[in-house]
Amino acid sequence: MKKIFIFISLIMSIVFVSTFVSCDKDNENGSDNGVSVNTLSAKWEISDNNSPYASFEFNKDGNYIVVENDFETNLRSLSTSSKKSLFKSNISKVVSMRSSQSNLSSIHFGTYKIEGNKIILSGFGLMEVISITNEEFSFSFTLEATGEKNSFVAGKSDEPISSSSRTNMLCRTWYCEKITFTENALELEEIELLEEMAEEMTGMTILLSKAGTYLCLYTNEEAGLAEWKWANEEETQFYFSWENWTEDLDEMSIATINQLNVNSLEVQDYFFIYHLTLKN
Repeated sequence: MKKIFIFISLIMSIVFVSTFVSCDKDNENGSDNGVSVNTLSAKWEISDNNSPYASFEFNKDGNYIVVENDFETNLRSLSTSSKKSLFKSNISKVVSMRSSQSNLSSIHFGTYKIEGNKIILSGFGLMEVISITNEEFSFSFTLEATGEKNSFVAGKSDEPISSSSRTNMLCRTWYCEKITFTENALELEEIELLEEMAEEMTGMTILLSKAGTYLCLYTNEEAGLAEWKWANEEETQFYFSWENWTEDLDEMSIATINQLNVNSLEVQDYFFIYHLTLKN
């Protein structure tokens, strides 16, 4: 009888320890109430046109992108340059909606942290999760600047970028250490202007996601938001568009990946070669 009692006690101890470790691990990953980095990492779109926000996007590197509903309107109001113009480079479509009256812009980018059922968006606001599934995300959001609180229901966006080892390595948050020039740039008389542009872009953050998001956050805190998709089966080149694919895709809308691994990325477009490292 004593041996049976010891055996049962041992089994109960193992179950208790396993449960404790499992719960502790869940808490570390912020999975209370079904919220974790894995369940949250996606682009969540709000279909209500009256909503101040169009989408909330999160990635596994701990970054968020929030796009306001007026972004598309503001983007269409920007003057566009000729396809063959010098200003067709990435920085030509930089979008800054900041004004002297407000520190809020139409694109918000930063880091996030999960604490229980709360998601803290640094410098922007607080989300409180009501429910989250593979298809739908219900939450309240409190804007840090004003304290205004509203509730939203968002649906998970399709992921047009197929998962692969190269896709998974590319879809991260990157830091631009330096920029060099292609032969196309060196042939231009306006090389001094390109040098100025390269200086402004050095130090920027670039984020790509499986939802097709291509974000550039420049050192002056201006943000450019584009879309991307693979251009070949080998996944060595990708198209990018600043106008929702309404523009013609030619040599100035394609980027070539010269190097890609888990820690570094080298991308070349028409004028520039971007030397990137994984952002901490």
